[in-house]
Amino acid sequence: MKVLITGGAGFVGSQLGQHLHRRGDEVVLLDNMSFGHLDNLVMDGRPFGRFVCADVRDEDLEQYFAGVEVVVHLAGIAALPVCQQRPGEAYDVNTAAVGNVLEAARRAGVRRVLFSSTSAVYENNKSPAFDEAETVQPDLVYASTKAAAELVCDGFARNYGMDIVVCRFFNVYGPHQDVLRTSPPFTSYVARELVCGRTPHLFNQSDVRRDYVYVDDVVDLLVRMMEADGRFAAERFNICSGRGYSVPELYQMFRTASGTDIEPSYGDPERFWDAYPVLFQGNCPLSRERIVKEVYKEAIGKPDKARERFGWTAKVAIEDGIAAVYADAKRRLGG
Repeated sequence: MKVLITGGAGFVGSQLGQHLHRRGDEVVLLDNMSFGHLDNLVMDGRPFGRFVCADVRDEDLEQYFAGVEVVVHLAGIAALPVCQQRPGEAYDVNTAAVGNVLEAARRAGVRRVLFSSTSAVYENNKSPAFDEAETVQPDLVYASTKAAAELVCDGFARNYGMDIVVCRFFNVYGPHQDVLRTSPPFTSYVARELVCGRTPHLFNQSDVRRDYVYVDDVVDLLVRMMEADGRFAAERFNICSGRGYSVPELYQMFRTASGTDIEPSYGDPERFWDAYPVLFQGNCPLSRERIVKEVYKEAIGKPDKARERFGWTAKVAIEDGIAAVYADAKRRLGG
């Protein structure tokens, strides 16, 4: 089938695109390269699929959707402090552009749209394992933009009868994840620092756990979602392993994978977002208590619904996944 992936030069988008290309699908990778990387567009030394340098906010987006059967909408601004610092842009990209993508898909006759939401919508929930049926009330900008975008999906499904799957991603990790941005995901950051022989500066020495799911398992589930029978009216699905790991546990796995004896340093959780000083300027600075709450947030998902509907279970062991992340960072950073 013909599949269009927004954010196609990003981490998950490129890995999904490569998988689809290998099995013979026609793949369109759409990305404005704000966060994408050129090496994600290359497989076995050669470009794959069709790359379109465009923005999901473009008015003429529909032109790229011709003949597309499935759209996987992954484009967005994901770094929490970046969204907090630039809320207008975050809502523009993460919420308003969802309406633009869905409208383009509607007009082009796309059969199904997969939308990438996030487990961050559960950030104020207290359950030991988050269930899709729970009411969510996020308040940080990133999570709020995604919760609002889920409502946009509801509207298109209800009013137009569109087939939409809402994917609540937990912590997706694996090779090719961004190791260069100012605030990389935790696993990429630790891998980068150890490859460079530096001491990782961490902020959570507690036993608080978060759910990690390997990118290959995620790609497997996304393909099952694309091919599933029936219709989905913006139904929510957790994309998670159902297993949680603390920062100290994950760091020990990195030490094993890298063979290093570097000990991390642990900083004050209140200072976690100090690389974004504008957040703490003016008469109404961001609450330091809110940052601490985010640092110590426990986030584990229930994968039952995805297992029951798509026959899917996360399979890659966390130790193997961490070893792959470290090896990839070493390759990309030149050892």
